[in-house]
Amino acid sequence: MAEAYKPVDAFDSMTESTFILRPSSQQQQPQQDKPIPKSKRGRPTRVTASKSNDDGDDSNENISANGGYVQLIQARESADSMHLRQRLFEDMWVPLEQLLVEIEQQVNNVGVTEVCSFIDSSYKRIESREEGQLEAPFAEIAAAVAFSGVNTGDHSKLFQSLQNQLVSRGHHVALLESQYCSSLSNMLKALLDQISVSLGVSDSTGPRGKSSSAVFGVGSSAKTIPYDMSLLKLWWDMSETSKDSRAVIILQDFEGFAPMIVDDFVRIAARYCQEVPIVIVLGLATSYESIHQSLTKASISMLNVERFNLQRSKQCIDAVIRSIFVEGASTLLFGAESYKSLIDQFLMYNFSITGFVNKLKYAVMNFFYAQPLSVLAAMLKHSGGRANGRTTVVECPIRLSEDQVELIRMQKSVQEFLEDKADGPDGRKYVHQALTDDEFFQNTVLPEMVQLLVSYRQCYRLGMEMILAVQGAMPKSLHKPIHMLHYYGISQLFDECVHWKTLSAVMRRMKAPEMEQLLANLCLVVEAAGNIDFAHAIQNGVDIKFLLQEASNLVSDPEAALTEQSESGEALSKRIRTRTDMENRPFLLFDNSSSDQMLRALDKCSGHIEAILRVCLLPYQRAPLQEIFYYKQSLLLDTTFSAQPRAAVQAALGKSHYYINCDCCKSAAEDLDDSNDDDGDGDGEDNVDAEQRVMASMNDTSIAYRLHQECGRMINLYDWYSAFASVVEQGGGRARKQVAQSEIQARFMRAVEEMRFLGFIKSTQRKTDHVMRLTWAM
Repeated sequence: MAEAYKPVDAFDSMTESTFILRPSSQQQQPQQDKPIPKSKRGRPTRVTASKSNDDGDDSNENISANGGYVQLIQARESADSMHLRQRLFEDMWVPLEQLLVEIEQQVNNVGVTEVCSFIDSSYKRIESREEGQLEAPFAEIAAAVAFSGVNTGDHSKLFQSLQNQLVSRGHHVALLESQYCSSLSNMLKALLDQISVSLGVSDSTGPRGKSSSAVFGVGSSAKTIPYDMSLLKLWWDMSETSKDSRAVIILQDFEGFAPMIVDDFVRIAARYCQEVPIVIVLGLATSYESIHQSLTKASISMLNVERFNLQRSKQCIDAVIRSIFVEGASTLLFGAESYKSLIDQFLMYNFSITGFVNKLKYAVMNFFYAQPLSVLAAMLKHSGGRANGRTTVVECPIRLSEDQVELIRMQKSVQEFLEDKADGPDGRKYVHQALTDDEFFQNTVLPEMVQLLVSYRQCYRLGMEMILAVQGAMPKSLHKPIHMLHYYGISQLFDECVHWKTLSAVMRRMKAPEMEQLLANLCLVVEAAGNIDFAHAIQNGVDIKFLLQEASNLVSDPEAALTEQSESGEALSKRIRTRTDMENRPFLLFDNSSSDQMLRALDKCSGHIEAILRVCLLPYQRAPLQEIFYYKQSLLLDTTFSAQPRAAVQAALGKSHYYINCDCCKSAAEDLDDSNDDDGDGDGEDNVDAEQRVMASMNDTSIAYRLHQECGRMINLYDWYSAFASVVEQGGGRARKQVAQSEIQARFMRAVEEMRFLGFIKSTQRKTDHVMRLTWAM
């Protein structure tokens, strides 16, 4: 490998890469007063610190040696609570990560299986060819074009899964990447190295134990192996391979390969495909047109191409959202803003499942690391599987401190819960005891609120399943994916959501058979939900099972609606079908068989379904303890995972001494600040001038950047160079002798090119001696 570290020269480019050298994990870390981070498989950073500093302050006692967790609430949190938060993170994320891997494999397994089936059935024509049958004028290579999605970061894991399945089926696979195949010889070497391992041969020993010299037909003085396709044919003939085995060559990133290399490889492989069953898999991230643009017509005609779709990112993300956020596989759920930040990065940037999982893990880790009330997650116990199991409320394994109880009381949802309790019988006594007695609050009030939160989640899951059933009875143009339905459910009221209104309007236009089928599907959804807690729905005045049963009875016997209305004193005269009726139920123009009783029954059924959905799909803001169990740090996720390179580069160029540890620039700036303070009027503009001052000790790119900030849209290169030279010739910060004019010109040209590379300027055809400024003050 190239040099990992070299001394930094005074004129080194600021755009060069920076490498962080981590200490070896086996190296013993000395005890220091400052924390020493150590990485361990992506888990929270471990921190080791002394109990007290030199001044005798015990402020470092809250730093834990386990996982980097610290005692929160101004270090007043108990050690048991801190360790519980760490254990909860481990217990929650490990099975959740396993569930995510299983979902991704299950979704992508369909495309992988299709490719494997195609490879299994390839070259059957050659094997079953009868004697005397005419051969084709040229041979065709079986080729599978696998569309793997635009996100190249997930391709390695995807093609590794494909390779594992092919190997398990008895095929011999070579997985090639463009970065290791810069030439045809390198490509053949990488191919044969992998195939040789799969066939059980090595560089020194050929098949069946023969030496390399005997196999290659060369003398003992040969030092290198002739890597070509004839060697593959020789190994294949001498090895004991099954007739169903194939030599599969996977080009993981086809767009990254040089077109000439792939074209030559296809021509060479076509000469051997009848002796060796070669199958080529082309991994595409863009479109099928890239094959026609890269290969010649002669090479394309040698390929028997089949198209497959490997990466199903949207289907995978829908399955993840349904399992984790709708079905409740995760104790921690996301608020509307944080969920939008989580899903937008996937849909609007790179369709990366890995990026989605990393962002989710960061949110879970931040929740247990920085939230002192995250210990309440221990009161939720999942049973029967993470995705399809049940959630029960158990007693908290530790006693909450007075500060933690007070923090819970301060939550707005808790205050609203207690206000509702005050309206009931003995409400004042209940609320007074909840606010004054910590034991009563933890043993009675807190489990009741957690149970109501569990009931809300179960009703929300039921409501989302019912929405999917209602949506399934609608035209496909009205279908929305589950990740959009979940966002509507947590962010908007039922009566305010446009999609819910559209579904309700279409549902009110249904005929009796359609409504009967829809009600049957909804009853199946409720039965499949099992024995769930309907306390949330009952609290809001809705009995879900009763309303569905009543709606089913109304459709099957519409006279019941007439009887009920007659008992309530409503008029029973036949209604005249107005224009509103025609707009709501246009089928009446063509079908007059529906009676007024049936129309009233259908209206009432639609009202029952809407009442159920209105309660089940209440936003999470109505649930108690939602401030704790719903993650809302959307700004933290955006700033952590949505990089802003322009702001970082501008800050680095504007205050370079903070980034490159330039002592001379820092001392010069401090001297200027001291002089301003001595004058007595260095509060405002003088401090700004100190930050904007251009010094000769700065990096050349920083000097050019600060000078270009004083220019307008068009920058005269000669004037820019004159200002740059006047600053460099001062030479106060470098303690050098006079700088040569040619050196100044070279340094200025390099600084300008780096500015162009960073995107601050660009050339213009209007004036050849000018450049155009592209960025302005933030």
